[in-house]
Amino acid sequence: MSGTTSRGRWFWMAMAALALVTNAQDTVSPMCRDDELCTTVEHCKETDDSGRKGISPRIGRFCGTGQMCCERLQLESWNASMAEGVERQQRTNQRVAVSAIRDTNGNVLEPEPNESCGMNMECVPRKLCRDNIIIDDGRNIINPRIGMGQCTRSLHRCCALDQKVEASQSPYVVKLSGFKYKSCGWSNPQGLIPDKDKYNYTEDVSIFGQFPWTVAIFTGRQQFLCGGTLIHPQLVLTSSHNIVNETVDTLMARAGDWDLNSLDEPYEHQGRRIKQIIMHPEFDPEALFNDIALLVLDEPIQLAPHIQPLCLPPPESPQVWGDLLSATCYATGWGTKDPSSGSLERVLKRIQLPLVEHDECQAMLRNTRLEKRFRLRPSFLCAGGDEGKDTCKGDGGSPLFCSMPGQTDRYQMAGIVSWGIECAEADIPSVYANVPYLRPWIDEQIKALGLQLSGP
Repeated sequence: MSGTTSRGRWFWMAMAALALVTNAQDTVSPMCRDDELCTTVEHCKETDDSGRKGISPRIGRFCGTGQMCCERLQLESWNASMAEGVERQQRTNQRVAVSAIRDTNGNVLEPEPNESCGMNMECVPRKLCRDNIIIDDGRNIINPRIGMGQCTRSLHRCCALDQKVEASQSPYVVKLSGFKYKSCGWSNPQGLIPDKDKYNYTEDVSIFGQFPWTVAIFTGRQQFLCGGTLIHPQLVLTSSHNIVNETVDTLMARAGDWDLNSLDEPYEHQGRRIKQIIMHPEFDPEALFNDIALLVLDEPIQLAPHIQPLCLPPPESPQVWGDLLSATCYATGWGTKDPSSGSLERVLKRIQLPLVEHDECQAMLRNTRLEKRFRLRPSFLCAGGDEGKDTCKGDGGSPLFCSMPGQTDRYQMAGIVSWGIECAEADIPSVYANVPYLRPWIDEQIKALGLQLSGP
């Protein structure tokens, strides 16, 4: 009888421990680092044992809707204090999660069947449909085998089955061979979609290839970490706060990407490993002063219509600031649009933002929880403050760039997404690393590497 009672007590203790783990939702996620677990935002906050800063870095450490990556030791300490055996069950759950991830090859999902758009017609990536244009005979009788049916995915076209081609035979491959690089900073204002695209793009979404310098930085497990900017075929600028815990073995850069969850783009992105990480020696991980880092790629990126570097601005001066304040400026990135959501964007955003003068920005930020004694250091600049338009979590490291004086569709870099108080609230600008102020440091590093930028 006592044995039965003991077994029953053990059973209910085990079930209670399992319930605690389940409620906490502490699981392994490929979106998180090895020293983190994926849990609910509420649970991460209630277990916090490190204190909180007044600023919120633009770090996209979310792993699902309402969930965020949280320090493993913090969670394990909390759970261990709640019930005996939680840690053992938690590790079991982690092994199951890892096994499930391996079974599905990480993020690679089983491809869905192509969408039908008519008799013997399918929606396929535009680059995989041959342009069957008759040059001489039957011009007015025989039409190209591209259907008029509406496809629900961007960059897809309605294509006759007998006109589908392999990627190696794509007509876009031929077009790439004729590309000639002009110089830095030139955008593709109409994007690089060769025919009329009926997809309904929203105002805050860039068109494929529109801003060819935006780079996506991933962890070694191919999970998105932050944004970056190509300034040379072998150099990417980003923020130090996003990569402070990373190494050359845990990072890679993808240039020419647009939809992070798709390979449908007309031109393929190019991935490179990182050979060297150069962080600003005076970067402050708490206050985020000098939030800039230079990534040296293991081999140069091959420039193409959708992959080109952005110009750097001259060192800070009244003239440079006057030009930037009167320019048209944009920020790009894959961060979340909704501050209350944990979901990052799959397609590159485009946000038009006004630069804010230094003293004005400092005054606006003093009306927030930073309070009256806050001083905006010279390594920062500000942009935004219009309700509903802002960079947010996940945009860290991405570029803020402005039109160059007297030149249409050409841009120079102004800032690097760094931190903010809130996202997209009226009269609260976001804060960026000040690239003109940091330009001398950038030049020193490039000179030491033996490289040279192409000037405006």
